[in-house]
Amino acid sequence: MRAESVHAALLIVIIAGLGLAGFAAFESVYPPAQGFCSVNSYISCAKVVSSNHTTIGPVPDYAIGIAGFLLLLVVDIPLYLTWRPDLLKALVGLSALGVAVSVYFAYVELAIIQALCLVCFSTYLANGAVLALSLYLLRTSSSEAPDADAKESATESEPNAST
Repeated sequence: MRAESVHAALLIVIIAGLGLAGFAAFESVYPPAQGFCSVNSYISCAKVVSSNHTTIGPVPDYAIGIAGFLLLLVVDIPLYLTWRPDLLKALVGLSALGVAVSVYFAYVELAIIQALCLVCFSTYLANGAVLALSLYLLRTSSSEAPDADAKESATESEPNAST
């Protein structure tokens, strides 16, 4: 699979994760939206939101998700344009941190609250997909990623029409 295609998928997953985190914020401030994923007593956004376990200190979990996906987007867009290895490594590191936070949030939901929010769970899956895709890009970056230097040297070696 081409690196450009994987990177396009990565960008879509980050944007989807941002949208899901935004919806989690919406359902936290607009309780009727919690009915979207309140299927029963275990699969229940309402139970998770009303549990008083959805903050880290004063920061709501959804704000951490929004900030995390925004940060991924801020790193990913210049990576897409430049294919700089340092940005790719930063993206892998940030996405690994996002997965770690997701595992913690999932633990809180499943073990402490004893309920699962489908919207939140979807953001956890998005974090996992971002990590998997960014690791794939890192693994294949030397063999498939566009090489800006090669493009520049090819452009410089083309005959000039004015000569």
